[in-house]
Amino acid sequence: MRIVKLLFALLLIGSFLVFVAQNSILVEVSFFNYRGYTPVFVLVLISALIGFLIAFLYFFPREIKLRGTVDNLREGAKSLNRGFLLKAEHHFQKNSLLEPLLCLSLYEREETSKMLSLKSPLSAYMLLKLHLLEQAEEKFKRTLETDQENLLALKGLRDISFLKGETDRSVEYQERVLKLCEKWDKENQKRVLAELLAFLWRTNKEVETAEKAFDLYRTPLTYSVCIMSLFDQEKKKDAIKLFEKSFEDNLQNEVLTLLLAEEPTLTKLMDVIQKREQQISKVVLLMIYLRLGLFSKVKSLIDDVPDYYRCLAMLFMSHRDEERTCAKAFNDLLYLWECTCGVRYKEYTPLCPNCLKWNKLELKIKEG
Repeated sequence: MRIVKLLFALLLIGSFLVFVAQNSILVEVSFFNYRGYTPVFVLVLISALIGFLIAFLYFFPREIKLRGTVDNLREGAKSLNRGFLLKAEHHFQKNSLLEPLLCLSLYEREETSKMLSLKSPLSAYMLLKLHLLEQAEEKFKRTLETDQENLLALKGLRDISFLKGETDRSVEYQERVLKLCEKWDKENQKRVLAELLAFLWRTNKEVETAEKAFDLYRTPLTYSVCIMSLFDQEKKKDAIKLFEKSFEDNLQNEVLTLLLAEEPTLTKLMDVIQKREQQISKVVLLMIYLRLGLFSKVKSLIDDVPDYYRCLAMLFMSHRDEERTCAKAFNDLLYLWECTCGVRYKEYTPLCPNCLKWNKLELKIKEG
């Protein structure tokens, strides 16, 4: 490498000497009242030097600032990787460009007061993760005032709206998210919108809402909502056909669990349920028969389910008021849905209020 550098230096010197030898002719130079003679090569070199100085004086202050930012980023990242959060903050707060990383450090230390003073939308996201909905909502809205296509703000406001029970507004935000999101995230955002529309159907009962939800993405929730919508329209054959289709997608247990509170719907589906008993979880069947008061069917399943469900069934079938009261208490403790974060829920929800992740709940049933 040293030989290459030496040869390159010699080549530059040789080229310079050739340039001097070929451009040593004197030329007249005039500048205001000055008039004189100088070799051409000197004039060229002076012009090049002046050009270099102008560029240097223009870019040097920016380079100093950039170097400072890089140094703060390097030292801050090093401290963050080693777990020294306060040291990391000291470096990150020196430049507004490093605010997203500062947010991460403040979030770990739960310094909410400092996060409120930051402009980065990531600070609003961190406030949301800390379940400070009002503060996060205010910051997200401020972000949208200056950047209508800020995906982070739109997702944050979607989540907050859903948690506050404003499903229609959450759907509006999600429709904008779906238009803006990147290709890798399209399918996931379609599912989010589908389940939001399914939730919205519960309040507006509009046929188009249920159909759009199912067409967007097939999930247990969109299946159950579309089945109920078809029954509401008195399209019994279509509803039963759709229910049978859920078996093809292996979603029958989840769909039936979501329909447990809908006794009229379960009654209309009984022919299919009895015909396909072998494809349905024993626990789900037990819960259905208990819900409909079909105790003769329950008795045939008692030996095939775990102890918890066996006790629940026996208490429900008891003629003693005290035991039936205990059965209701047992039933209130039945949490069939579990998120990947470990929190269990009695009712299905597309957004886990604990970890704020979408579509992470699964039906958790222990078979006997």
